[in-house]
Amino acid sequence: MKAMQKGFTLIELMIVVAIIGILAAIALPAYQDYTVRAKVSEGSVSASALKIGVAEAFADDGVDGIAAYSGVIAADIANIRTDKITDVAIDAADGTITMTMGGIPQLGANNTLIYTPNINGNPLANNNSAGTIQWTCNAGSIEDKYLPANCRQ
Repeated sequence: MKAMQKGFTLIELMIVVAIIGILAAIALPAYQDYTVRAKVSEGSVSASALKIGVAEAFADDGVDGIAAYSGVIAADIANIRTDKITDVAIDAADGTITMTMGGIPQLGANNTLIYTPNINGNPLANNNSAGTIQWTCNAGSIEDKYLPANCRQ
């Protein structure tokens, strides 16, 4: 009587290990980029609240309102900073929001997100206040692959 062989051969096991290695080599860099993008999106989420503040300040008091709001944010920066957001600045003249991201080693010195408001393609100004404020996300210095979806070119 012949005995039946059970189990896997060494070749079959080696093929499985090779396939897993190839998949890991492809998936790991993609996953690392994804985690950096998730960290950078914290800046995008925080900027959305600041965008509302700039829009309300501009609606209430024009460019002077933006300047006052910029001062409020500068005075309260300690409460805005997180382990990922190291600095926030609002330009008192036109409402541009600059988010400086930190604690993300993959970014290095390339770590700013810039949101610029405009109405009909022109900067916010007292003589340009009729219309809807639209925000443009300028990547600043962050690589495109790390940007949130609304900032990618």
